[in-house]
Amino acid sequence: MINLLPEDEFLERTANVALQRVPWDLAKQKGVDVLMRRDDLIDTHLSGNKFYKLFYNLHAAKDSGYQQLLSFGGAHSNHIYALAMAAKFSGFKCIGVIRGERSRQLSATLLDAESAGMKLHFVSRTDYREKNSQELRGSLNRLYGDFFEIPEGGANNYGVIGTTALGTAISQQVKGDYTSICIAAGTASTLAGVASGVAMGDQNLNTDDKKVIGFSVLKGDGDLGSDIINHQHAINSKTNNWRLISGYHCGGYAKKLPNYLRQFMSEFEATANLQLDPVYTVKMCWGVAQLLVQNYWPRGSKIILIHTGGLQGRRGFGLF
Repeated sequence: MINLLPEDEFLERTANVALQRVPWDLAKQKGVDVLMRRDDLIDTHLSGNKFYKLFYNLHAAKDSGYQQLLSFGGAHSNHIYALAMAAKFSGFKCIGVIRGERSRQLSATLLDAESAGMKLHFVSRTDYREKNSQELRGSLNRLYGDFFEIPEGGANNYGVIGTTALGTAISQQVKGDYTSICIAAGTASTLAGVASGVAMGDQNLNTDDKKVIGFSVLKGDGDLGSDIINHQHAINSKTNNWRLISGYHCGGYAKKLPNYLRQFMSEFEATANLQLDPVYTVKMCWGVAQLLVQNYWPRGSKIILIHTGGLQGRRGFGLF
């Protein structure tokens, strides 16, 4: 039996996420107030944006009569981990298509996913690049039967709609009293949803100078900007209250952290009394720090940082 969180409880939990003030000396020197929205705490296993991106996907799967989910990811994927846990607690069967051959020693993420009941299906990196091919779909269907497919990272319309609720909740929390909302950007689906939700919540306000700023964690942004627009158009949102900022990837997606970033991470965590994930949120915070140095925000500004969770991924970087 499939048992899912009701929508009213989903929205209530979204609305009640804490905004934590960060006593950051750099920000104080620049006269900027910094708050962190603690979405890393919204759920023990579906941390941060995964809580939002999976919610409507799971309901769509149930409403369509599916008993089995399938998605894609790497050995340390927050999405794979969250999906495995969501399937375990809701009653779905689950398949994870994993990039690369099965190693002799699985990562902690994959061990957890397998223990939660996810079937791990490993494919070569070459085949993984063709994960949208009909050949792979046919092979997976023959092996596992029917399944509801969720794209890597939960980056589809259902995922964007879920993160729209996050944006709306923030706008209701701060009621226009902010200058910028900052978030890390990978697939751009969370940024698209948050910007759309903020625009809906702020529709009676003048938001010309209020931007949702996405800090790209990718070395080459590629089509991220157009992806944001496409995600928004798919959910009938055309707001332009966002900006994508590049150059703070610190070596590229999921790469080893350079020493300067590790030091920054350690100091920020001690100051803010929280942990950051090494792939997304730390790079957003690093980008914010560089913009503060450049006086990007005028004195008296208030910026909201969104903690998109993913702390289980620290294990892949030797961080605990």
